[in-house]
Amino acid sequence: MTMGNGIRAAKFLVVLGFLAIFGGCTSAHPPKKELAAAYYDIGNAWFEMKRFDQADKAYQLALFWDPDLKIAVLNMARTKAETGDPSTALGLLEPLAASDPDNLVVAQYRAWLVAKQDGPAAAADLYADLAQKLPGDPAVQFNAGYCLDAADRTFEALEALRLWKSLDGKGYPGLSTLATVVDKSDKADGAEAWLDAVNALPENDPKRFQPLVARAKDLEAEELYGDAVEALNLALQLPVAAEQDRGEAQFHLGSLLLLRIEDYPKGLQALTEAWKSGYKDAKPWKALRSNPDLKYTFRLEADLKLAGVEP
Repeated sequence: MTMGNGIRAAKFLVVLGFLAIFGGCTSAHPPKKELAAAYYDIGNAWFEMKRFDQADKAYQLALFWDPDLKIAVLNMARTKAETGDPSTALGLLEPLAASDPDNLVVAQYRAWLVAKQDGPAAAADLYADLAQKLPGDPAVQFNAGYCLDAADRTFEALEALRLWKSLDGKGYPGLSTLATVVDKSDKADGAEAWLDAVNALPENDPKRFQPLVARAKDLEAEELYGDAVEALNLALQLPVAAEQDRGEAQFHLGSLLLLRIEDYPKGLQALTEAWKSGYKDAKPWKALRSNPDLKYTFRLEADLKLAGVEP
């Protein structure tokens, strides 16, 4: 048993002793509220030990002795959620939230349960309200941004996620969520947001490379060629990527520079680097050479051959 478990067990035994003493007295009866508090403590002890069925029974006894013990209702809802019954948990919380609309602890748990049961978009209004009431809570701001984005309320989502970032914005999952929403709002700002996201990963994490490459493809599909080139350049600055992946990204970059940007020197350099990185799949090289948008076809073939590139 760990020290923490030992302390919880000791507390549990103290509460049981309290009940045993009063249970054995015939001339004195503990006040109802004291009994309710004791059973509430027992419920908490069971909950901490993940004995949720026993916790639920203890909370029910606490409410039997004190029906106004609202914290016991909240913790009963938590036990239902922990045992995979968010619907019943919400049923317990709805009247509690209605009777005490200013209780932000209840409001937060209710919003989380709605998102869990019905999807994040369903909780957008609840989290938008919480974001206004708790501007300094990073978890609330992130959850608000996530749910508002799911409800296609991009501007509000971006506001909440940027506030989250200013408060405690760390970690790839959160920063990549922010970058996704930035992309929806303004593609031109997306590259910097994605760079922030991938830089939150360890230097040897391969996930740093692929998001930027995928974003470049999306930008190219939207004919935002300059932004696509910027995304690929950012990806290729990263220290970790398999040579084959780097070669494919270099080839993609070279193709964009030649076909869409018409920057021949940089395009030639990127294609040369792609070949040196081992990207030698004949099909894309042939497709590039036969592309009707390619200028200086014969010059390119000659220059590639001089550089040792012979696809």
